[in-house]
Amino acid sequence: MMSSQELTLVCSELGTRDYLSGEIMTKQFRDVSQWLWKKYPEQISGWLRRGLTNLETPDKDRAPLRFDYSDEAGNLLPIDSAEDVSAIAKMSPQVQWHPQVVGGANFRQTFGMHAAEILTNPKYKNWRCVVPGKPGYGIQAVGPDPQGIIRTWTVKPSADYPLSPPTVVSQPAYKDDICWRDGTLHYTRYAHGIGSPWNDVAVRSVNPLFVLLTELLQKYKLAV
Repeated sequence: MMSSQELTLVCSELGTRDYLSGEIMTKQFRDVSQWLWKKYPEQISGWLRRGLTNLETPDKDRAPLRFDYSDEAGNLLPIDSAEDVSAIAKMSPQVQWHPQVVGGANFRQTFGMHAAEILTNPKYKNWRCVVPGKPGYGIQAVGPDPQGIIRTWTVKPSADYPLSPPTVVSQPAYKDDICWRDGTLHYTRYAHGIGSPWNDVAVRSVNPLFVLLTELLQKYKLAV
């Protein structure tokens, strides 16, 4: 296993591999993000433009890089930008990083960029755009719950997403569940994994929509 003073950075999207050591090991991941932007400005910008043709020129402020690592059980864990590089190096010899835009020109663009990560994930193959080809207008999935009830989940952005959470609707509606009211997810009653409200998730996560749906699907076991 690698020494705690070394860390490998891998980006599958760009096909890069870097080895960190020395002074940068005393920094935080926000510093690593700046270092990567300086080293790969054209590659990162080019990759973002390919997937987001209507996006104005990406930069490091609109596209902070996402970092994650795998624990001993193989679970992928996100790394906060304020995390110390040396602390993560003690837990894993390798970190993956991904270019990803978190600020769009408007709420539909931002929601659409977050929804794209779900729509392209093989684990969520039943998710579709509410308006074909336009993820910014909402996404939807149909599947059975553990009781065999076929449910349709529809997720649409709020007018100031991601400052406000998206609207999540289930048809048919869940009954006798305080997290839902008339078929709509009731956020004041719904707590995320560690009890964080939506605004905390939105601030700490590169893709809060992905975090929300992952937790909801784990909780309600909808087969989508």
